[in-house]
Amino acid sequence: MKNALIIALSFVVILMTSCNNHLEVTALTLNQTSLSLSQGATAQLNATVLPSDIPPTSMLGTVIWSSSDTTVARVVKGTVTAVSAGTAQIIAKAGSMTATCNVSVSSAISSVTLNTNASIVLVDSTLALTATLTPTPSAAVASHLTWTSTNPSVATVTANGLVKAISKGTTSIVASIGTVTAVCSISVLTSIAPSLMGSNYYLISVDDATVNSFIGTAKIAGDYRPNNSTNNLYLWNGFSAGTSLGNNFYGNAAGWLSLVVTGAGGWSGGGYNVAQGTELNKLKAVTDDTSGKYYLHLAIKSSTANSYEIGLASGSIEAKIVLGTTAMDNIAPYSNFTRDGNWQEVEIPISVFKAKGLNYTTGMAVTNVFEFLAGGTAGVKLEMDAIFIYKKP
Repeated sequence: MKNALIIALSFVVILMTSCNNHLEVTALTLNQTSLSLSQGATAQLNATVLPSDIPPTSMLGTVIWSSSDTTVARVVKGTVTAVSAGTAQIIAKAGSMTATCNVSVSSAISSVTLNTNASIVLVDSTLALTATLTPTPSAAVASHLTWTSTNPSVATVTANGLVKAISKGTTSIVASIGTVTAVCSISVLTSIAPSLMGSNYYLISVDDATVNSFIGTAKIAGDYRPNNSTNNLYLWNGFSAGTSLGNNFYGNAAGWLSLVVTGAGGWSGGGYNVAQGTELNKLKAVTDDTSGKYYLHLAIKSSTANSYEIGLASGSIEAKIVLGTTAMDNIAPYSNFTRDGNWQEVEIPISVFKAKGLNYTTGMAVTNVFEFLAGGTAGVKLEMDAIFIYKKP
């Protein structure tokens, strides 16, 4: 009996040895042979061992992972982690077979910049957004950039940054790669205001979204918006800062000029001052024009009955008009506007100011291209937006 048991056990050992000798790894492949990752990113490599009947948990079917340079990329059970910029090779080994994946690691993306941070789009129209990644990544890393809309019922965005306006409202388009993001605020409108369909715009106070979406650089003849350098908004006296709540005149979520009269310091005024002579020279075309199509455009809102004085200047000459029902500075009212606390559009022909002496010339000295007075009554608000000179169609 003892001899029979020994013989049986020997047969099992021989059989097992025969099976192990028969099962050999004939092929080993990876689902990816190259990876481009930004620093800190991860990727999963999957290995396929052939023949398929080798148990993956067996010693023969177990895949052993390693990296040629762990300072660049590490690997644990196929999960590759990008450590620092450089190149490394991830090696998978099973039995006598090996497979490799070349890994390229770029510096981590530090910023995402969009071609515009705010825009106004008409319903059923599109806007192409582009993102610039810093530092410049490889194409493979850049492919991880994603686009989302916080309110897709207002506007959707494709994987390539193409925005499609769906309905009136606002949304934010977010470009993300890893934890780094950039946002473009989108306002969707159903129509374009007539004041944005002209030409030869001389900008004084208008938001970037309106300029970028509807006016466009080709139609800007002069830009006098404050830049804290050559163009400045100066408040003379008697004003404190107000609060610009809600949307501006063109329906965009951007601020506007909001001031409150303190009741001290006289007439409570200010001016948009320009010191750059070459930029001022561009205004000559406005008063030289004889078509009668140039207008000063502004939006204003008020709930009080007081008058406001506004003016254009050419050097030392100040041409002023009064909006309201009572005179200011011995200037009779030119016109009034509805005082219901909502935005009201005011357009005044440049010919009115020319009749008061306005005459733009080349070589003009520092001047206030637009100035205003709100009187001395404490608590009166001055809220204005969309201030520019333009030529009607």
